[in-house]
Amino acid sequence: MRCPPFRAGRREDPLGGPGRGTDRPRKRLRAWRPWHSPRTTLLACALFCLVAIVAGVSGLDRLSTGGNTPDGSPAVRAGTILSERYGRSAPDLVLLLRDPAGNGDGQRVIDAARTVERHVRGKPGVTATASYLTARDPSFLSRDRRSTLVTVVLAGDEARKTDTARHLVPLLKTGRPGPEVALTATGPAWTRVETLERNRADLVRAELISAPLSALILLFVFRSLLAALLPVVSALVATAGTLAALRALTCVTEVSVYASSITSALGFGLAVDYGILMVSRFREESAAGAGPEAAITRSVRTAGRAVLVSAGIVATSLCALFVFPLGFLRSAAAAGIAVIVFSAAASVIVIPALLALGGRYIDRFDLFGPFRRRRCGAPPGDLAWRRAALAITRRPVVCALTAAAALTVMALPAAHAVLGPNSTEDLPRDTEARTTATAIRDDFLSAPGRDLVIGLPARTPRPDVERYARALSGLPDTAGVRTFTGHYRDGRKTAAPEPWDAAFSTPAGPVLTVTSRHAPADDRSAALVRHVRALHAPGEAHVVGEAAQNVDTLGAIRHSLPWGFAIAASASLLLMTLFTRSLLVPVKALVMACWSLAATLGLLVYGFQDGHLQDAGHQGSLSAVALVFLLMTAYALSVDYEVFLVARIREEYLASGDNTAAVVAGMQRTGRLITAAALVFAAAMASPATSATVPLQLTGLGLACAVLLDATVVRGVLVPALMTLAGGANWWLPGRRGTRPVKPVQQEEVLS
Repeated sequence: MRCPPFRAGRREDPLGGPGRGTDRPRKRLRAWRPWHSPRTTLLACALFCLVAIVAGVSGLDRLSTGGNTPDGSPAVRAGTILSERYGRSAPDLVLLLRDPAGNGDGQRVIDAARTVERHVRGKPGVTATASYLTARDPSFLSRDRRSTLVTVVLAGDEARKTDTARHLVPLLKTGRPGPEVALTATGPAWTRVETLERNRADLVRAELISAPLSALILLFVFRSLLAALLPVVSALVATAGTLAALRALTCVTEVSVYASSITSALGFGLAVDYGILMVSRFREESAAGAGPEAAITRSVRTAGRAVLVSAGIVATSLCALFVFPLGFLRSAAAAGIAVIVFSAAASVIVIPALLALGGRYIDRFDLFGPFRRRRCGAPPGDLAWRRAALAITRRPVVCALTAAAALTVMALPAAHAVLGPNSTEDLPRDTEARTTATAIRDDFLSAPGRDLVIGLPARTPRPDVERYARALSGLPDTAGVRTFTGHYRDGRKTAAPEPWDAAFSTPAGPVLTVTSRHAPADDRSAALVRHVRALHAPGEAHVVGEAAQNVDTLGAIRHSLPWGFAIAASASLLLMTLFTRSLLVPVKALVMACWSLAATLGLLVYGFQDGHLQDAGHQGSLSAVALVFLLMTAYALSVDYEVFLVARIREEYLASGDNTAAVVAGMQRTGRLITAAALVFAAAMASPATSATVPLQLTGLGLACAVLLDATVVRGVLVPALMTLAGGANWWLPGRRGTRPVKPVQQEEVLS
């Protein structure tokens, strides 16, 4: 087949309607053209970046690891009641004192605990402490009596507790309770400290890895040093804005450290993607003979419009996260929307200003110039995508069935996906918080995290308390029950009350402690919580514990998930319909996005839940909170790439009037760009994917897989095949004639 000449010539602008040429810009662009005063624009952006970076870095210490419990859930309400009425608060710090060379009487570690507790009580920010001596509770001693615990309750909000733990634990280690006794820490406050330190390092590594790697990919794609650097500069401006937005959000709400790490990488990837679209369109218009200003104007009117529509779809899709009553997801939604705004703004403000200064040199500094040859007037990458498009449009049924079969096979493991809570197992194996929690779980009969604390109404009769305690001890997976009436196990009383058990009788009412046989994140502990709540109690029972919080979190996610997807789907359908003036294309985009999500979920289940990625953390379940954020973001990105492709196909259809030819031309002009955008985004996700914490690994790897699948199998094969089969129905809209071509041509003229 004779290769037709590559024509990047000027055509009537379809967005301006018939008879309105591209040389006459729209009136709304005349009022605001940053490329008319590029130096002023860039100077303002530089000052903004400087202020944003200073403010953003100072706010990293205000990030938290909380927000994983639903607001107003039964466990949260019960925790507030037990803290205020019963004086029972969950410890924020759990200190483990271990004497490996002890003789087994426990005296040495008990004396060391006395010293530690005396030092801790006098420190600011500490409200209460407990040890074996003060509580007289045997559960504070390990089975071999060589270890003991000291629990500490801290004052203030989560940020203040984290700051107190950051200064308190190293101080206690420096003072050392004894030459033979080792002190390590765990608990929510110390877990947050170690998580913040790990993720701060991940955030720095994200920028150090993503920026040069993205520049190399762009250099390979654009074959010009200047063209490759422009999207990276735009992405750095967006990243600075993201840091400032996170700092502002910490003043009004709790912002999770996981959300900050992911949204920073997300902003970098999106900004580079949008920059690729703008720079490539400018180069195309320049190659067609347009001057620098005209090329910039046309790029903003076409590619810039696609960027704004894409950003609007991604932002509205992330708004669905506000449906979930979890602080983590809501802060992630707010941070993600801010990221998208800065990414789109940088693309339509910074890049046009940079092009106004150096656009005429956009093709210089070509490091691959000696090795590059043009064929038929077009880059080799465009010709390769043209050949692929011709092959797909000639056999659309075979290509569609093959791509659909591949996605279906990848989606099969998603059928047995299991959602689980976050836990200390999400931390790296070498972190102190995780190793200490594991030692407490293995060496102690009752670990603080395995206990369910139940508060009963005041003046509950003693016989009713005893009957309730026996019933609790007879539940499956209950290791034992303790209260002021004694100790219970397997449905019967096993020991009379000890003197220290009098603390279970408070003026607000009796308190019972139910110890689970399993870790709080275990499904059997969740089943125990449901059995305890369903058991008839002598009055209203307030159930508190880590396992109870996990049950409420998973329940809230399951309840809100359908509503969240309904909002995201409705918003994307509406915006896509307004953008494409079509009904079939938005519906197809929704189906393709869901199919791509199913394939991504299947890969994650295979790697994380089924344990084929041995270094990916604990096996058996997927972090529910991280998975919801991943799926919502991946859905938005999938529709985002659909906009890039459909926008160009629609433009070609308006110019030619032939659907198949428009599909071929659209793939030829965007295939290389979408592939480059996906590679850059995957590179941006490399840092969270290699993070030390499992939720970040899950989210980073999941988003990277989602965009690569979307750019290759979905946008590269399935979408063009289906659009070829649909023909003119792609552009039908009820109640009107839909998208009408400007100048129909014969198919043979384009496909010859």
